[in-house]
Amino acid sequence: MSSAYLRDMVGRTFSKGDRIAFLDEVGGGVVLDLLGPGRLRVRTDDGFELVKLTKEVVLFDRQVAEQAYRISDHQAGMVAANDVMEEKRRRKSSIRPGKTPKKADDGGVAEVDLHLHELVEDESRLSQGEKLRYQLAYFERSLEAAIRDGKRKLIVIHGVGEGVLREEVRKVLQYYENVRFHDGDMSRYGVGATEVEILRH
Repeated sequence: MSSAYLRDMVGRTFSKGDRIAFLDEVGGGVVLDLLGPGRLRVRTDDGFELVKLTKEVVLFDRQVAEQAYRISDHQAGMVAANDVMEEKRRRKSSIRPGKTPKKADDGGVAEVDLHLHELVEDESRLSQGEKLRYQLAYFERSLEAAIRDGKRKLIVIHGVGEGVLREEVRKVLQYYENVRFHDGDMSRYGVGATEVEILRH
């Protein structure tokens, strides 16, 4: 075709060298040739040459693609909390210097320590609101894991402080129908823990 561009039936213009994405399959490629009404020769990202109908492709727009794959701050926080939990699980066997080894409990009881120094390497870069959101996201992941893993109890160590974290943890627990909660073992945790009983139906 002699024309430097091809206009399809809905008015979109394609040119040689355009980056395109496939509509009905993963991936995309680059326009090599304009073959005539509604047809393009494309080299895919995998190196194959295909003939595609213009109605099967769209011009690739980086901003639209980035927007489509952007995750919210809440999602990012949950992913980060999950990563931290996974890392702690992997390191559980090796005790860090200066830490008191946890007493071995029966397998039906899980324990989560929400003190920030246990969760993040450097808490100084987080605002107060970010710290609390991170701790609550980590707590929720731990609770969901305990329920999923068939635990009978989850001990939540939130510390004493001003009581904000304790209250927020208990607010979250009110949304779960299959749990009861009360203060943790005073002799072991003082007033810095909440014991969550996970009820099985």
